[in-house]
Amino acid sequence: MKTKKLAHMSLMVGYSLILYIIESYMPNPLIAIFPGAKLGIANIVTLTSLVLFGLKDTFIILSVRVLMSSIFAGPISYLLFSVAGSYLSLIFMYLALKINKFSLVGVSVVGAIGHNIGQLAVAAIIIKNGMIFGYLPYMLFASIITGLFVGIASKFLIGTLSCIKKNVY
Repeated sequence: MKTKKLAHMSLMVGYSLILYIIESYMPNPLIAIFPGAKLGIANIVTLTSLVLFGLKDTFIILSVRVLMSSIFAGPISYLLFSVAGSYLSLIFMYLALKINKFSLVGVSVVGAIGHNIGQLAVAAIIIKNGMIFGYLPYMLFASIITGLFVGIASKFLIGTLSCIKKNVY
């Protein structure tokens, strides 16, 4: 049982890294309107993992992905932004799932909002100026767009992968 679970978790890390790399080569239509915004397609795997595996295993999957993607990304500041955004997003999504009042797409939007708040908090610490939170309304609008995309994709993926949860765990 543990070997299968580890194999599935490893595949989830691999999928998220592949999506992260693919996204870095994709044209980003959001950046023209919202500088710094990304679709965050690797978060499809995070949300899917949270539903299929739970918080503890998703935290492990996310931690490995963040560390490995930061190695690919470059400067250490990317790691700081990624850690803050990813972990706050995970916490927000977990709480939204526990509240049980949100659809999966709603959970994704809540996670996207958490991600942006985490990244703006790191930016505020780095530049030592809280005025950066003035950019939050724009990022919240971008969160709706990216959260919708990630949520819809996750919904389809969870439907496809639900056999993993039924047959293995």
